[in-house]
Amino acid sequence: MPRFTKRNHIASIQRFSRTEPYVYPRPAGGGKLTLNSTKSRAGHAARLKDQLNAIKLRFNLPEIADIDEGLSKDEIVYVEFYSDWGYKFDFDQFNSNRPNPQFQLISVKKESSGDEEMLERYRLLVALSEGGVSTFLKKVEEFETSRVTGNNPRHAKLLFNIDDIRLATLEAFWTDAQFHDFPSTGDSVWWEVWFRKSRYIGNEEKIASQLLAVGATIGVNELVFVEHVVKLVRASPDQLSNSLMLLDCLAELRKPQELNDFITSESQDFDNEQEWAADLRSRLKLEIDKNSVLICLLDSGVNHRHELLRDIIPEENLYSWKAGWGLGDTERGAGHGTGMAGLAIFGDLTEVLAGNEIIEIRHGVESFKILHPSSSTNPELYGVVYKDGCNSPFIDRPQNKRVYCISITNSGIIKSGRPSSSSAALDDITFGNLHESAEKQLVIASSGNIALVRHDDYPTLNFEETIQDPGQAYNVITVGGFTLKFQTSEGRLAPLARRGAMAPCNSASAVWEKQWANKPDIVMEAGNMLTDGVFVEAHPELDPLSLDKDFTNNLFVPFGGTSAAAALASKMAARLMTLYPNYRPETIRGLIIHSATWTEAMISGVDLNNEQERIKLLCSVGYGVPNIEKAMYSANNCLTIISENELSPYRLEGSDVKYNEYHLYELPWPIDVLRNIVAENDVCITVTLSYFIEPNPGARQYVKSFSYHSHNLDFKLIKPTEDLPAFKRRISAASTGDESSDLYEGTSENWTIKERVRSKGSVKKDFLNTNGADLSTRRYLAVYPKNGWYRTRKALKKYDSQVRYSLIVTIETRDLETDIFTPVEIQVAIPIAL
Repeated sequence: MPRFTKRNHIASIQRFSRTEPYVYPRPAGGGKLTLNSTKSRAGHAARLKDQLNAIKLRFNLPEIADIDEGLSKDEIVYVEFYSDWGYKFDFDQFNSNRPNPQFQLISVKKESSGDEEMLERYRLLVALSEGGVSTFLKKVEEFETSRVTGNNPRHAKLLFNIDDIRLATLEAFWTDAQFHDFPSTGDSVWWEVWFRKSRYIGNEEKIASQLLAVGATIGVNELVFVEHVVKLVRASPDQLSNSLMLLDCLAELRKPQELNDFITSESQDFDNEQEWAADLRSRLKLEIDKNSVLICLLDSGVNHRHELLRDIIPEENLYSWKAGWGLGDTERGAGHGTGMAGLAIFGDLTEVLAGNEIIEIRHGVESFKILHPSSSTNPELYGVVYKDGCNSPFIDRPQNKRVYCISITNSGIIKSGRPSSSSAALDDITFGNLHESAEKQLVIASSGNIALVRHDDYPTLNFEETIQDPGQAYNVITVGGFTLKFQTSEGRLAPLARRGAMAPCNSASAVWEKQWANKPDIVMEAGNMLTDGVFVEAHPELDPLSLDKDFTNNLFVPFGGTSAAAALASKMAARLMTLYPNYRPETIRGLIIHSATWTEAMISGVDLNNEQERIKLLCSVGYGVPNIEKAMYSANNCLTIISENELSPYRLEGSDVKYNEYHLYELPWPIDVLRNIVAENDVCITVTLSYFIEPNPGARQYVKSFSYHSHNLDFKLIKPTEDLPAFKRRISAASTGDESSDLYEGTSENWTIKERVRSKGSVKKDFLNTNGADLSTRRYLAVYPKNGWYRTRKALKKYDSQVRYSLIVTIETRDLETDIFTPVEIQVAIPIAL
């Protein structure tokens, strides 16, 4: 009996859910701010008053002493607050949410002492009006003179942990210090300037004139996010300091993105290639029409006149960011976009050419050229390029479903995992903010490659080298590399990576800060290398095979790395979209990740009971290698059910934004089969929750109220011995009527990955191995909200937003003869009485 009977998944089970009121069950205790209360209250207050009074004098200086002719000044100063080493701030107290705030938190930086103690401190950049300085002075006076109630004087949480207060310089706005030096004083360079949207909109002309007055060059394009507007500006540090530092609009300065992750490979023998190509063309069955799914490659262009592409990619499917670049693949060597197109259409041509079966092509390819050899001389906001690259084909063919694929990455942007303007733009695109009429989109990005030289670098260097921008984007499927290629026609050298292990080119997110999503999400074939025990080298037989842009001399070319992996993942996504054209992008993304498993080589020697080892596994190979058959089909013994649903996580009650609701599912379980047929047998349940967040990037992410994600969702399954009322109380304090309830349990259930590890990002997946009798009692599942800026940033008025999610649940038994599919199919077909 075949493993898969190819039964379509059972969808639309959202009718088995009901909406319940939700109150976040707060953890008992915890989260208290530690105060450096060893300081003398009087001495500390006197020092803070001296520093604040010195800053206040800035408002009384003669204007001519500060401002050059032709420039204007807003009535603000930028100030940095330093915490004591080893202490945090109560960050929210440094930000006012009033319509005309006297003080606003601009950015938060965390610094490490670098010594044996490895202490941390925080630097806050705050914009203060004269009234704001007076407000802080008043709080210091009350701190100094008030009677102590409890253990601390008034405003202790605000003031005790302040070590220093200084007027900010332009360098305080530089958020790339951990991986890029601040530009030298006289150097005129391109800056990525982040403006506060609330102060930028309506003041565009004033800001532009201020910059032009000091001789700065302003980029044409801009990126608009929820709270920021990003533009490129060419200027020296002095020019920026003498212009933007005078205005109440500046938020951050970053180094612009430059694309630099390219692949070149050597060509093959042309005569033999023509014979292989002719054979493949004779076996092609093209079933592409005007409504077919399209893979849109944002890359270096495609040479579509290649004999294996010319009947699949018409010229009207080719676009370019700049007209002068042309439409063809201009990347050096064998090209890049053409190789991506070959893999996105055919998959690894090593396997395709070696076979003799008919090859059906049901999806097409578009190309939007975002890269040209001359592009490095013209910096762009690549978030704008991405949006234009996704938008142009969409406008021409709005009826087509699409997979957007980006494999041109930058290795110099991210170290900590924080969002960039480019990655945030991709999150914005996926969320549906491409333009007014656009819906949510599916985007796939490569994780980026590392360059190994020595045998001993693998796999240590793979964990140390970070995934490249924009692979840190929350909503995209970030694809890393593994390999099944370990044999060559020569026996001189040995393969570096074991069969099924992480590819030598693969990068990881192991060094990222803990609050960011685990990446990559999945891994696909990316090739292997050979080693002599000391050094490593590439070998053409250890890479996937694709198409050469120089098709008059070479038809095929080895094409490996995480770019190849991303192209192969795009092909898988297109097949899923073709099979299930009505599924949401969140569902397609969810199915790909849901179907992934770790190979034996990946988990060999890994203790899955050890949290740090689970994190390391997720940060290097994600959830593993996706299985196209499991992603596309259920089977008698492998049932997948899907709910595409909407939830209103928050609500406005009076002047407060509170949690609103959660969904409680009574899943259509095959109880009789589980209880009577596979009661003692192994059963695996896998749950994946996939949704897209609306991004809010910026340098304030250490402050809970300034989270990057608009909302956060998670799931829980009822425990074996838990009754429904107890489960509901565990999910929501609303079940007790007590908003301050401590019913929340910090301990995890018996899942493999466990909640604390899986709870980051916008896809949550976990699985547990149990038996049929146990699982038969566990038919209740909750999808519930956690925090996000929709709730904490009330002024942005997104608290009443309805959010979408896709819930995917699979039950699988080892017994191929057991039918758990049919009983559920019957239940779902029965209408529910109103």
